[in-house]
Amino acid sequence: MTIDALQCCFVSYLPEMCRIASSHFRHLDNDKRDEAVQNTLALVWKFAHVLLSKGRMNDPNILKSILWFAVKQTKSKRTVQGKAKTKDALDYRDRGRATFEHTDLNGLIGRATPVPEQVSFRMDVPAFLSTLQPRQQMLAYDLASGMTTAEVAKRHGVTPGAISQFRGRFKKWFEDFFAD
Repeated sequence: MTIDALQCCFVSYLPEMCRIASSHFRHLDNDKRDEAVQNTLALVWKFAHVLLSKGRMNDPNILKSILWFAVKQTKSKRTVQGKAKTKDALDYRDRGRATFEHTDLNGLIGRATPVPEQVSFRMDVPAFLSTLQPRQQMLAYDLASGMTTAEVAKRHGVTPGAISQFRGRFKKWFEDFFAD
């Protein structure tokens, strides 16, 4: 296949690729959806061009497979230039550039935190945690210390979905505890 043949194939498949990519990003607002679709199409072209340069772009139907891969890459914030740079601490941890240690919850109080808020935190959070079962307390401590859902699930031998549900319950229970 030549570059001209790839371009013709790409252009003929473009409306369907736009439709499929748009359906994958339907939960986004219009601007972000359009941006995600355009990023996906750019990745499809990039990946197809790489395959062509390696002599592996023999079947024009491979564009559909490339599209699915490009959608997945876009969902994980990969752009044509590479992974999007973020300043999120959890992203650094996921990439192995930072680690978090298990810490006492009192470490969450900063030096600039006003004294009344420090007192409230030191009294209210332990009071709330004492209302939980011991296993729930361990889950809450692990989640509060910055562990991911998958890490907590593995540590406690449950599914990530169960931990996610516990996180929602903890939030509701916490709000109910302080609503009284």
